[in-house]
Amino acid sequence: MEVVTGEKVYRCERLVIAADAWSNSLLAHLGLNLNLTVTQEQVTYFATPHLADFQPDRFPVWIWLDEPCFYGFPVYGEAGIKAAQDVGGHEVTAETRTFTPNPASLERVRAFLAKYLPSALGPVITTRTCLYTLTPDRDFVLDSLPGYSNVFVALGAGHGFKFASLFGKILSELALDGQTRSGIGAFRCDRPVLHVADPPLHFMV
Repeated sequence: MEVVTGEKVYRCERLVIAADAWSNSLLAHLGLNLNLTVTQEQVTYFATPHLADFQPDRFPVWIWLDEPCFYGFPVYGEAGIKAAQDVGGHEVTAETRTFTPNPASLERVRAFLAKYLPSALGPVITTRTCLYTLTPDRDFVLDSLPGYSNVFVALGAGHGFKFASLFGKILSELALDGQTRSGIGAFRCDRPVLHVADPPLHFMV
């Protein structure tokens, strides 16, 4: 396997691709394209006037699992709570995304908090954007590529960060041993929904 960059050429026996929104750009070199939807999402930190009530020892990480879906975190890293809508952003590409917050998305989060967690609300500290790279079924991809037993791909489908250490363990086992004890059959790269035309989209976790 040979990877050519702007300055160097790297040669290796095995390759792990964990490129998120850039996945298909890299997989194209191997003749593969997956059904992926990239969206620009955002999270907002609110300066609640009740900081003591939202400390990690008093207030949990939470998810409102409905349509639309919202989630949030206690006070950590900023002087306020963090909240966002899950899959509330517009479809983009890695090249067309911006870093500009969407006022409509922010207003949906503000309205949700005003109704269900009013004491968490306060002035906006900051809003930060990110990208989700979603498979049609919102499941992960952890597998070798069809036709390339020495190339492995990983996709977190917009909720993989909390599993990053496990992903690393599984991918290292696949790359070094060619197999893993973890049950990853549901995350195969060749499952039909990743390749059929116009697949049904189910983004609810």
